[in-house]
Amino acid sequence: MRSAPLIRLAAVAAVAALALTSCSAGAPEPAASSGGAATAPLLTIGSLTEPTSWDPAQSNEGHFAPIYQSVYDTLLKREPDGTLSPMLATEWTMSDDSMSLSLELRTDVTFTDGSVFDGEAVKANIEHFKTANGPQQGNLAAIESVEVVDADTVNIQLSAPDPDLPNNLANSGGYMASPAALATPEITTVPVGSGPYVLDTSRSVVGSTIMFTRNEDYWGEELPFDEVEFKILTDETARLNALTSGQIDFASLNRAASALQAQAAGLNAPEPFSVNWGGLLFFDRDGALLPELADVRVREALAIAIDADAIVQVGWEGLGTQTSQVFGPDTEAYEKDLDDAYAYDPKRAKELLAEAGASDLSLTLPVSGVFEPVIYDAIIQNWEDIGVTVTRHQWGPGEAIPSMQRGEFPIAFMTLASRSDWGTMNFLLSPEATWNPLGSTDPELEALMAGYPSADEAGKAEIAREVNEWVIDNVWFAPIMRPDTFNFYGDSIEIVPQVQQAIPSIWSYTPTGM
Repeated sequence: MRSAPLIRLAAVAAVAALALTSCSAGAPEPAASSGGAATAPLLTIGSLTEPTSWDPAQSNEGHFAPIYQSVYDTLLKREPDGTLSPMLATEWTMSDDSMSLSLELRTDVTFTDGSVFDGEAVKANIEHFKTANGPQQGNLAAIESVEVVDADTVNIQLSAPDPDLPNNLANSGGYMASPAALATPEITTVPVGSGPYVLDTSRSVVGSTIMFTRNEDYWGEELPFDEVEFKILTDETARLNALTSGQIDFASLNRAASALQAQAAGLNAPEPFSVNWGGLLFFDRDGALLPELADVRVREALAIAIDADAIVQVGWEGLGTQTSQVFGPDTEAYEKDLDDAYAYDPKRAKELLAEAGASDLSLTLPVSGVFEPVIYDAIIQNWEDIGVTVTRHQWGPGEAIPSMQRGEFPIAFMTLASRSDWGTMNFLLSPEATWNPLGSTDPELEALMAGYPSADEAGKAEIAREVNEWVIDNVWFAPIMRPDTFNFYGDSIEIVPQVQQAIPSIWSYTPTGM
């Protein structure tokens, strides 16, 4: 699919004049694989991040997904439209009481160390994931035990219903590694999975390149590229230049200005779509790091002091929409009227700070080079306009996400994928959630979420709306926008975007014309 125009502002003329050289390589001539099917020699992806460990229990999602998917199969496969299909599990059945999930497994799969994939491997991986303190550990929090019925059948017993468990088994929670490797320190540097590729350690350099070569013994349908290379390009300009010069085939861009430049350079993109919301996460709702944040009036003041519409139109070049909700428009929780719940009101923001005794509030805002500097500039200026003193802390490359997930700062700006209603609750709101690092909780919120899994469909929808309203009323976040997702690629490949994921899954890239 070729791009519909991304450019919505009169700035296109100025962008087109930027000195970018577009010399993308033409489509490679397909080669014949050993099996006779046409393949292409190499897919090169510009990545803004890289794994710090190959232990699947330490895996992350979003931009990390195609990297881990190259070497690790999941129990279930999430198709580009979000539907689930078989992968290592051929069938899955939830019990009538939603307290157990039965999986029928493939019997023809081996890991790259020669060991067999079976029920014991599933049990070992799930138990390891639940105890390894990884960033997505909460995804399997409802699993109480794994019963191995026989070599190709397991029953997963739950402590409470989890409507999103099948989806989680198609993401980080479902990556399967050799049980023998899980117990060794080598798993951090050398992955041992059953996926379509294997890591070429001789051609991989930390901080520079991850090279994968085809797994010749792969059980499934081979992917169309003989090798896949991830070039680690944490700098946005470097990714854009590598893309426009043909050094890489695909890159995701975070900045609207970069997207305009890519469009002007003639690069390809899907139709505009959004998978994320972007804004402030108030991690420290109990005031452990910044005592003033324990007062909801302070959080509300900081939220309504931000001119979200101006940030979208100027800082984000109009490539997105303003919002005050972390729940996406395709969920039951979403209410259109709540998108302006934190309407810009600096006068009221000053009054709230005064009422809370925080007129002299001082805070530190960590800053990442991943995002357009003007975003941070605008937020800081808005806060300074209401009398807040702001100190910047500059994160280095690769530091932002680990720092946030450790809860090192009370507030941070981030863009995060929108999920299902239950997925959002477990991703952002539960005490064990990945993006609730300081474990914020509240009895009313806990009671609402506890009733969700066992409710009927109408009840789930009502609870989801109540949770959304509670989160907005208590200002756990200060969402600003739903930015367009900027996936760009050259003429040698085609892509299929993945719902609720920043970049396509590894099986969603194909050579042009195939």
